Amino acid sequence: MNVVRFRVKPGREAEIINASPEQSRMPRLDLYPFRYRDPLTGKWVKAHYVAERHEIAARYSEWEITGPPEVRDVEPTARYFTPWKVVPHAELMRMDELPPEMQPHLAQPPAMDQREAFLAKLFLRRYVAYCAKRCRYAQMQGAARLHREIAQTSARLR
Repeated sequence: MNVVRFRVKPGREAEIINASPEQSRMPRLDLYPFRYRDPLTGKWVKAHYVAERHEIAARYSEWEITGPPEVRDVEPTARYFTPWKVVPHAELMRMDELPPEMQPHLAQPPAMDQREAFLAKLFLRRYVAYCAKRCRYAQMQGAARLHREIAQTSARLR
C-alpha cells in the first residue's frame, strides 16, 4: 500500500492511498456538493456546483457538505475548457488558402447578343410609355437612359 502526500494549498495536505506511480504524479481535486445559508433570507440553499472545501469556506460564512466528494485527477497535459477557439493544424493551413470566389459570373458579366438587345429595347419602349401615362417621370427617365445605352451597344455589335 503506497501512501503519497502532496500539497493542495499551503498548510493543507491530501493523501492518495494505493496509488500507482503514474497516479502519484498527478494531483487530484476533491470537489464537494454543498449547501449554504443565504444571507438575505436565512434559508439553506443547495449549490448548483461542486467546489473544494477552502473555496467554499472563503465564499460562504455558513455552509455544509451534503455528499461524498467528486474526485478528479488533474492532468497537467490535458486540455480543459478554454473560452478561446483552439485551431487545429488543418484549419491553420486552410487559413493561408485564398477563399473561393462566390460569384465568378459577376466578375465579367456576359455580353448581350442581338436578340437580347432587341427584347430589352422592346420592353423599355413599352415601359417608358407606361411610366409617362402614370406620371412616373423619374422611372421614365431611367428607362429611357437605359434604352439609349442598349441602342448604342447594339449598334456597335452589328
